[in-house]
Amino acid sequence: MKMKINLERMQLTRENLKPFQLRATDQLVQMLQTYPNPPFKRRFNPETGEPYPFICRLKAITGSGKTPMLATMAATLGDAIILWTTNRGAVISQTVAKLSAGGSYDPLLPEGTEIHALGDLAGTDWTNLLTAQSGLTILLGTVALFNREDKGKETLNLHKDRNGTSYWQMLAGNGPEGRARPLYVVYDEAHGTTKAQFSRLAELNPYAFILASASPLPQELSDMIPGNTSEEKSENLERQTVVVPTAEVVEAGLLKTRLYLVDCNTTREQAVSDSNEKWLDLRRKVSGDEGPIWCGVVNSTLAGLEVWAVLTEKLGIASERIAVHLASVNANVAAAGPIANWALLQDTKTAGKTPEQLRADGYTHIIWNLSLREGWDEPWAYVAYLDGTGKSTTDISQKIGRFLRQPNATPFEDGDLNSAYFYFNVPDKEFSDLVQATQSDLQNEGYEIVVISGDSSRPGTSQSVPVKKAIEIPMVAETFGEDLEILDNILLDAVTDFSEAALKAPGKVKTKVIDVRRSQEDGSLEKVEHRDENADVAVWKYLFDRLGAIDSRVVKKGNTRFSHDLKTKPKMRQRMQYGSEAMRVLNDALPSIQQQLNNEFRLEYEPDSIYKVGPFIMSSPNLRTDDPVKKERYAVRKYKNALHAEYNGLNPFEAEVAEALDKCSNQWCRNPSRTGYGIPIPVLGEGTTDFYPDFLLWGKKSLWAIDPKGKHLLNDAVQTKIHGLANVYDMPQRIRVALVIEGNYTMGSDNRPKQVGKDGCTLVWKDGDTVKAKSFQAPELLISYLAKL
Repeated sequence: MKMKINLERMQLTRENLKPFQLRATDQLVQMLQTYPNPPFKRRFNPETGEPYPFICRLKAITGSGKTPMLATMAATLGDAIILWTTNRGAVISQTVAKLSAGGSYDPLLPEGTEIHALGDLAGTDWTNLLTAQSGLTILLGTVALFNREDKGKETLNLHKDRNGTSYWQMLAGNGPEGRARPLYVVYDEAHGTTKAQFSRLAELNPYAFILASASPLPQELSDMIPGNTSEEKSENLERQTVVVPTAEVVEAGLLKTRLYLVDCNTTREQAVSDSNEKWLDLRRKVSGDEGPIWCGVVNSTLAGLEVWAVLTEKLGIASERIAVHLASVNANVAAAGPIANWALLQDTKTAGKTPEQLRADGYTHIIWNLSLREGWDEPWAYVAYLDGTGKSTTDISQKIGRFLRQPNATPFEDGDLNSAYFYFNVPDKEFSDLVQATQSDLQNEGYEIVVISGDSSRPGTSQSVPVKKAIEIPMVAETFGEDLEILDNILLDAVTDFSEAALKAPGKVKTKVIDVRRSQEDGSLEKVEHRDENADVAVWKYLFDRLGAIDSRVVKKGNTRFSHDLKTKPKMRQRMQYGSEAMRVLNDALPSIQQQLNNEFRLEYEPDSIYKVGPFIMSSPNLRTDDPVKKERYAVRKYKNALHAEYNGLNPFEAEVAEALDKCSNQWCRNPSRTGYGIPIPVLGEGTTDFYPDFLLWGKKSLWAIDPKGKHLLNDAVQTKIHGLANVYDMPQRIRVALVIEGNYTMGSDNRPKQVGKDGCTLVWKDGDTVKAKSFQAPELLISYLAKL
């Protein structure tokens, strides 16, 4: 195709870069050449005394040409090694091709620059790049290659022991075989990177981190920014940032000028049809081989197949023009059913076609999801149907960013061809949030606040404390009983055979327009159109989704507590439209359904499972910080009678209770949250499914699950946690829950604790069928009382 030929021939030189690209590049170069002289300051590691790498940043929107700007900057570094990395795999292969000899950005680099994919380096390549004292070498790889826990071939090669060292250590400049040239790290799209990944990059002792992103600075790098307060760091970060205004990128013709966001409160078929009609309108405006591309961006393969069926069966789009770039297509065809001629489907994902090949093969319609989103920026992508149901506005906003580039970086006379169009179906509130999120993503000017992490002096450190002896605790589990027919009938009794009119509701299409140049809504172009029907959903799916949102234990990863064939019942297969009378009826029935399910829900002894008390993991032990509250919380405290020799992470009242436990002769232990001994909450819809007591105490007759509570959490705790194990029988060891509260409390007539004094502490526990409260002068006396029960 002509488009492919143009892309291969077009090469950039410094002379044909845009003015804003040259200005931004020169500012980056000036920063790197000026550091460490004023106005830039060095920042030193407080533990090693070594200087941190210099942080400088190119803050620019996707489509502004960050890669050619960085390549132009790289040409000024002289004799150096650049590690060019990102967290997006597809970007690496594209960047290697563009920087290599004959690539579109090759003329921007010094003659003789060596370009290598990090995972492809052979032993001789490593020797040459490490020993070379002159020239520029650029290594490209994803951050996944630096992960020592990754067992991939390239990762193992990078960290493999080589006579007491490794290529990683050599690249860091360590030992006699270490690199002979300074190292710079270029990080493209640094958002989404983990603390561990940045820590590994810092191990390489680079002279500078050069970040290219429109996103806020990752918090993990705040230590490297000079300043002792958030305000000082923010000022220095602003000084070390080159901002490319979005308006200048638009004015230069690199981006589309308007984004039309169309919220389709209609059926999927109608939304796909409306978006395809816009594509046809745009296609008629363009002559030649190049032309607008329609995209169906879906969340699942099954949804993508349904979109394909609409395009081919309803709208008459030739199947050979539609690329279906989805995972596991064959496995999902059977689930989709005989709604289309699947033999004609073009499965480009299984065929292994790259974004470049899809472009070259001339597809006019592409159906894709995460498998193509990475690294896919197609200037001719103009119209998209985004199947937004169940996805966050942030996710949708990020997908919109893939459509911003303008074909051939040249505006058309027809303003419709300088715009992108997005059709999706999300709730009205999410639509408003989406518009705001998209505007925010387009804005990159302004003052950025740098958050200082309270534990930044020693991020992520931990210490394992071994358990003194092995102890096992019986487990409990939740159950709805074994009679699934009872549960099925709870739902079936709530659903009627709705009339056709009750299942339908009118829909509407709301369009809002964002002016990319100003990063603001253009209210003059907003409009609302009405449709006869709305988007629909099966009754069973609506109920399962709503019940799963109330409590995940009702629906776990699609496997419900109901019989497998419940969803095939005629009542449950009815499809109702959003806003219909049928949906209102079912929504009103949900409280009753929840209550009936709660009546069947209970806890039981789980004889096939046991919990073994294991090592205790202390987070950030003896944290070095100026914050006295955090310093006290993470202080390591030693204990004599506990199952572990020491603990940390205690607030002041928890520390008092721990001291009282240790003075008692009974064995006890700290119980880790989420990984320790969990007790299911015996009520559905409480916002959490399991209760992890802070401490376990082995009393004379019972194992006590002890939880020190603040009074603001007390009432919820009494209603949900204290009753947890009261009616579980046949347990080999009796387990009881005790809440320990600061202050003096009694039980009120409403069975809720009432405070009558501030001194001492109070034990709240269940004795038979009664919840009791007993006050003590100190935690030591309370624990001594419990140990005898």
